[in-house]
Amino acid sequence: MFVNEIIPIGDDALSVAVRNRLQLELGLSHEAVRATVASGVVTLKGRLGSSGTREAAGATAASVRGVRRVVNDISTARALGRFF
Repeated sequence: MFVNEIIPIGDDALSVAVRNRLQLELGLSHEAVRATVASGVVTLKGRLGSSGTREAAGATAASVRGVRRVVNDISTARALGRFF
């Protein structure tokens, strides 16, 4: 059995699966990107250095089996810099 074959059951298990995938594939800790799940909808929050990493985090979360939708509320240093 491979990790991708395991289907998380429930929001708590799905949250753990998303956090693990973000850590394993992108090296993003839970402190850098917080992932919460409600009814299969993952919300990502945090601040990253680039929009590419932000997009990769969203795509990685969406790739977890059982995720219905991803709300990517991660901000980037570049995006924040435009307002100052």
